[in-house]
Amino acid sequence: MNEVVMNNPVTWQLYDGCAVGYDEYRPKYPEDVFGILSCYHVAPAPLRSAADVGAGTGIFSRQLMESVPSLERLTCIEANSDMAAIAKQRSATFGGLEVLVGFAENVPLPDRSCDLVTAATSANWFDRPRFYEEAARVLKPSGTLLLLQNKHRYWESAFLDDFYSFQERHIPGYCRGHYSDFTGGYGKAGFEAELRSRSDLVAVERHKVEWCQTITANQFRGYCYSMSNIRKAIDQSGVATIAQEIDALLERHQDASGDVAVEWLTDIVLGRARP
Repeated sequence: MNEVVMNNPVTWQLYDGCAVGYDEYRPKYPEDVFGILSCYHVAPAPLRSAADVGAGTGIFSRQLMESVPSLERLTCIEANSDMAAIAKQRSATFGGLEVLVGFAENVPLPDRSCDLVTAATSANWFDRPRFYEEAARVLKPSGTLLLLQNKHRYWESAFLDDFYSFQERHIPGYCRGHYSDFTGGYGKAGFEAELRSRSDLVAVERHKVEWCQTITANQFRGYCYSMSNIRKAIDQSGVATIAQEIDALLERHQDASGDVAVEWLTDIVLGRARP
């Protein structure tokens, strides 16, 4: 294995103390993801062993176990100990699911031990060249790497456009279309181009799934406070100011029932370890 190099603590510690809210208010992933995965995976054996890297509280890990019946062993790897503790608690009834505190740049698994490696709305946080090396190392020949990102379709939604304008006002250096990275700043998350530039991961494909989630105003507030961006906005402008901004945003956009519609795009990139 490579020498252990931890992410900048500014990044993985941003979620300290918010794991319960994260697990409650973050969305799951559309079922189409698992159909796409099933069609893509062509290794001689079915998907029996997997690692979910940057697993957070295990939201996608549990979906994966439920949606891929052939899986016998799934290792959740998460750098934040609060998040890992909730993942372990909420996943206790899932046989074969193990939670480890660890880093994407030094996956604590043996060479060629996994049929599948996933990163669900987490790879933007990684030192990705190092992560890709680790993914290629732990994947079996022709094993599958699945990267997916839940993104807001702010370009199609007045509500989300307003939400991103609010973030841009309160977070220095932030602009829509950019994502938190392992340095503590923001950058593009060009997974497809990055994988296509590598020789150890091949057969790159990209898929996009659009879907909509209707949630209550209180659920949206909970979602906001589970976001690293909102924690940065609070550090910059104060909790009272940010709470007022979120309330005003909801007053402008919620319907007569007090609900808001969140337009999502799940961006899916797949690659395959060399046979």
